[in-house]
Amino acid sequence: MLTKRILAGIFAGIILLKLIVGLTNPHKWLDLTGVLLGHTVIVTGIYLILLIITGYYIFSSLKLIDIAVVMFFTSLLVGLSIVPYAPLLLKMSGEIAALGIGKAWLALLIWGALAVAVLYEVLSKRRGWNR
Repeated sequence: MLTKRILAGIFAGIILLKLIVGLTNPHKWLDLTGVLLGHTVIVTGIYLILLIITGYYIFSSLKLIDIAVVMFFTSLLVGLSIVPYAPLLLKMSGEIAALGIGKAWLALLIWGALAVAVLYEVLSKRRGWNR
């Protein structure tokens, strides 16, 4: 229970920090993100470490179906956040396609594995609908 509270507290703190700095001084926020994203290897390593830590906790304490529902909710929230920027994103998507989405192979592999595992859980006859 303590681990869950710590992870939730970190999540809430980061979100509130992003909101406060992003709304009060967007240029400062953009400068910070520019500095961080200038070190893609380090940022990727940090993301992987955090993914492993949080993944270990959630997959050992929650059901896959519950995780999938929360991920669906989060995906919808992210989508809602980026819809106002659709024209810019569409322009940028052409550049990303030209570079190739293979640069995101690890994330795509994880998303695909999760999707297959969730579909297996949903469609498996050994599971009841009430679980």
